[in-house]
Amino acid sequence: MILDVLTLEDCEYVRIWRNQCLETLRTPYPLTKEMQEDFYRDVVCNRNSPHRYWGIVSEDEFKRHSVGYDYPAKKGKLLGMGGLTNIEWENSQAEISVIIDPTLQRQGYGKEAVHLLLDQAFNYLNLELVYGECYLSHEGFRFWHKVVDTYKGGTASIRKGKLWDGKRYGTLYFDVSRDDFRKAR
Repeated sequence: MILDVLTLEDCEYVRIWRNQCLETLRTPYPLTKEMQEDFYRDVVCNRNSPHRYWGIVSEDEFKRHSVGYDYPAKKGKLLGMGGLTNIEWENSQAEISVIIDPTLQRQGYGKEAVHLLLDQAFNYLNLELVYGECYLSHEGFRFWHKVVDTYKGGTASIRKGKLWDGKRYGTLYFDVSRDDFRKAR
């Protein structure tokens, strides 16, 4: 699995997946195709944006050579999208975001995607801290709790924070530092 360029076509798949899990998101309304195209143009393609997004793809269809990948090789299967968002360069921190194709969840792709994103954050973008939040109203809570256990030994805080369908759910807040990441490897 690798992080790859996110295309407009990829974003359409992500829009469909995102709209299937509205209860887990800060903005719990469905995105239209036009909204996703605006996101692609204004955020993904904008070098001045404080967000970096990648397609999470399988490597099985890439051709390997001794010097690396043969581009433009046939792109691997899109498994999801990952990002480092709300990057604060002056504070050396960012928020993490991951969405995996719902038909592929609970197969280890999310965990590997998080590792790739943390590697990108700490070893390529030179960040010191990556943080996130997850709402307890969904299976994603278990996933992010395992991530926290992997890198922090379970250090996270939970507060009431998400109103969904008339009920208030708790929110898991967590962070992983560059040192946490290196110690876990």
